[in-house]
Amino acid sequence: MNAYPTNDSPRALRIALVSDWFLPRLGGIELQMRDLALTLMERGHQVRVICGVDGPPQQDGIDILRLPGPRLPGFGIAFTPGVFAALRAMVGRDQYDVLHVHCGNVAPIAHHAMQFAMRAGIPAVATFHSVLKHFDLPLMLLDRVHGYSRGAIGFTAVSSVAAKAMRPLTAKARVAVIPNGIELDWWREGNATDIRPVLPPVEIVGVMRLQKRKRPRVLVEAFAKAIEGLPPGAARLTLIGDGDEAGAIRTIAARHGISDAISLPGALSREAIRSVLRRSHVFALASRLEAFGIAALEGLACGLPVVTMRMSGASDFLTHGTNALLADDDGEFAAHLRRLITDAGFRSQLADGASARPPGVDWTEVAPRYEAEYRAAIDRVRASGLVRP
Repeated sequence: MNAYPTNDSPRALRIALVSDWFLPRLGGIELQMRDLALTLMERGHQVRVICGVDGPPQQDGIDILRLPGPRLPGFGIAFTPGVFAALRAMVGRDQYDVLHVHCGNVAPIAHHAMQFAMRAGIPAVATFHSVLKHFDLPLMLLDRVHGYSRGAIGFTAVSSVAAKAMRPLTAKARVAVIPNGIELDWWREGNATDIRPVLPPVEIVGVMRLQKRKRPRVLVEAFAKAIEGLPPGAARLTLIGDGDEAGAIRTIAARHGISDAISLPGALSREAIRSVLRRSHVFALASRLEAFGIAALEGLACGLPVVTMRMSGASDFLTHGTNALLADDDGEFAAHLRRLITDAGFRSQLADGASARPPGVDWTEVAPRYEAEYRAAIDRVRASGLVRP
């Protein structure tokens, strides 16, 4: 068994990143876990991913243990009881220094990993990537049954909005807000010499999975309202991503007679997304239950003012009137879009604000905070005496 390091011992850790989700499925949790794994490996740690989706045993140089069993229709994650036995066997066999569990809205594997860690005396940190709104009663029952708020797990959330939604599960336990990380210099690279088009159309861009939770239909309706009565070609909307809402979006665009002003290129690589962001003027995101808004942060890093909902977790790194416009409702969201389409001077003013470097979100700042959480979790288990055999 590995001797548990202390906060005075900066030696490399054996870390398991555990989640229901991972690549090749594409989403915010999956990409954040991939980037976190690579960053931790660069910092000298040994990292392995344990997940419930099918795929290769290694990706981007990351070792992956994929839990066996039938996959849940519509989600693609393993879900039978044997999955949990396999998870316990994998964790028990490899003697990790710490488990870092990543939770989304659908997270049976993540929750079982937390419960097993508490019972077995394994240091663990749990990060919540979703806003668990309307889940208060189930979360309170989970805490009552499994004692989340009374255990040694270190809880983190990707935003203050996500942290607040966790309270029924964590009660008065500390929840550290650690933002999602990005490679800030990579996204900002070339911004100073970019020449964005100064003539119409004003290019508005959104990056998201085209699913109901992200409210792409609302974004298209707001765009239609924003350009109502404006000259043809005043603005264009590009929605990057794929999902089952694409057909509905095309129907809405046709109904409003704006099909020529909307582009749906599908899912794109990060390089291609960055290229689109660099030649755009505004980033737009209409989702309400946005735990963080990593795509909005990437847009901001590329120098774009952001239009989004005030209730979004993105409000942690956005400032209304400085680098963003935050809306209280859908009507105000559409009005914000129209103002940025029609007022070039104000749009330029917000773009100047967006060009400032957002603090605390680069991986060089985010990774050390997670390392501190890992070592604190190890210390809590040592102090509790609940050390695994």
